[in-house]
Amino acid sequence: MYNTPNFRSIFEGREAVDGLPFTYEQFSEWFDSYEEKYLEPAREAAVKILSAHLDVELPEIDRIRVKISPGRVKGKERTWRKLELPKYAGRVTCLADIPDVVDDLVGLRITCNNKSDVQRVMDIVCALDLYREGAEPVLEQQCESLRDYSSKPKETGYRAIHVNLCTSVPSGLKRKVITCELQVRTLLQDGWGELTHEDTYKPGSAPPVLVERLSRRMADLLATVDDIAQDLRQELDGLSSLNVEDPSAGVPGSPSASPSKTPELDQYQLALREAAMRYLRDRVGAIERPIDLASLAWELRKKFGQDIIEGWLGFGTFKALLKASAPNVRVTNEPPSHVLPDDYDASIATVTTQDYPDIPDVALILREVDRGFPLVSKGRLNAAYNQLADASRHIDWNDPTSNNISRLNEMTRLARELNAEENPVPRSHLDYIAKSILFSGNLNRPLTAEEVKVIYVTSSIKRIQGVKELDPEKLEEVKDWLA
Repeated sequence: MYNTPNFRSIFEGREAVDGLPFTYEQFSEWFDSYEEKYLEPAREAAVKILSAHLDVELPEIDRIRVKISPGRVKGKERTWRKLELPKYAGRVTCLADIPDVVDDLVGLRITCNNKSDVQRVMDIVCALDLYREGAEPVLEQQCESLRDYSSKPKETGYRAIHVNLCTSVPSGLKRKVITCELQVRTLLQDGWGELTHEDTYKPGSAPPVLVERLSRRMADLLATVDDIAQDLRQELDGLSSLNVEDPSAGVPGSPSASPSKTPELDQYQLALREAAMRYLRDRVGAIERPIDLASLAWELRKKFGQDIIEGWLGFGTFKALLKASAPNVRVTNEPPSHVLPDDYDASIATVTTQDYPDIPDVALILREVDRGFPLVSKGRLNAAYNQLADASRHIDWNDPTSNNISRLNEMTRLARELNAEENPVPRSHLDYIAKSILFSGNLNRPLTAEEVKVIYVTSSIKRIQGVKELDPEKLEEVKDWLA
C-alpha cells in the first residue's frame, strides 16, 4: 500500500526532517545502493545458512515442522518512516549510521507447528556463537538481542520470539557485517499477524481502537488454541512412540516379543520385514551423528506405512527390530535411546563450557547425543522437580480411562500452571524430566519433589555413563548439578 504514487509524492522534494541531516532523495539513493550491495546478499546468505544449519541440527521428524520463509528487506518508505520516530532522534548523524540504528533492515522468519518446535529452534539459535566486534561471521547471534514476546506479548497481542543474527557479505577485499532480525513463531502466531495485518501500520501509528481490541482478543484465543495444539501434539507423539523402546525400559504395557513368539508372518509380511531391515541396516550404517530411536521409527513408518508399528514386523518393539537388522549397531540403553555412529567420539563436543559455564563438561557430552537434554541451572531443575511433584498430587491416578501418555501430558500441563515467574521452566524441559518418570515405571502415583529428583538424577547419570564412563570426581560434579 505504501508503493503507490500518492504515497511516494509525499517525499518528493522533501527537505531533511527534524533530527535527520539528509533529505529523502539522499536517503533514497543511499538505500537503493545499500540494498543491492549488502541487504539482499545478506538475506539470501542468512536464509541459506540457517536452513542448512537446521537440517543438520534437527532430525527429519522435527525438521518438517519447521519452515523458513525467504525473508525480506525492509521497504525504503517504511525505513524512512521509522527514522522519523522520536526514539531515533539524535542517533542518526549520517546515512552510514542507519544500519547500526535500525537492526531489522533484513528480516528472517521461522514458522513452527507447535510451541515445542519453537523451543527446539531457539535452543539451536541460542547455541550459535556470539558475534564479536571485528569478526566476519558466517552466522552468529548478537549479544543480548533476544526479545521474548511469546511469554510477554506486546500490547497489540503480538507473540513471537526475536533475536538478531549477524552474517557477513563481500565488500571489496573484506567482508561487511549485516544484522538480520529473526522472528520465530508458531503457525497460529504467524496466522494472527496475517489476519490482523499487524505489520501494515506505519511505524509510530496505532490501529483504530476497535481493531486493537479485536486483535488482542483474537491473539489471546489463538494462544489458548496453541496450548491445546501442543497438548494434542504430545498426546499423538506419545502414542506413536509406544513400543519403540524395549519393555525393560520401564514403560508399562510394552509387550515382550521376539520373532519366535509371534504368529507366523505371511509371504507379504516377510518381504516387508526383509525390506525394512535392509533399509535400517543401510540407514544406521550411513549416519554421521547420533539419532534418537523415535525419529528412526518415524522414518520407517513414513517409508513402509503405519501398519508396521503393530508388532514391529514380529519383533515386538522397534529397538528389537533395529538390533536384529544391524546386530553391531551402537545404541544407548537408557531411554530415550539413541543410535551412535560407528566412529562416534564422545569426547568431541560442539557445545562447550564457555556456552554453559555452570554445567559440568561431561553433561555436555550427553547434550551432544541428545539435543533435548536440558542444560539449565540448578535453580530451574529444582523448580521443575517441585512443580512436577505438585502436579502429580492433582492427577486422578484411579481414572480407568487414563493411560501413561495422557497422565504424562496432564502432569506437564499442571506443572506449567505452577511455573514461578522468578524461575520459569520451559515447557520442553518439564516434558523431558517428566518422561524420565514414565520410563522409570513410576508414573502411577503421587510423587514428592525428592522422588522426582532421584528418578531424574538416576536416569541422567545412567544416560551419561552410557556414552562416556564417569570417574568419581566427574560423577560428583553431575550429582551436585542435577540435585
